[in-house]
Amino acid sequence: MDKYILREGEPLGYGVEVVIDADEYSIDITLPLVTNDELAFQFSKTIPVVSQNSQTGYEVDTARATAVANYLIEINR
Repeated sequence: MDKYILREGEPLGYGVEVVIDADEYSIDITLPLVTNDELAFQFSKTIPVVSQNSQTGYEVDTARATAVANYLIEINR
């Protein structure tokens, strides 16, 4: 069975950070996707990622990478 992967050479698309409240903000990340055999229709999926103002830059980056990885796991089940 083919799996969905990120399209090689295409960057993730980062939207504008939106304030949710005094402690949280959200950003939409657009994932460029294709199947690993590249025969299926290419498409993009936008996922929201919520971050806390108390998080360090490293923690925010890790949370965003985890959200992308979790989406890929979910879509490939």
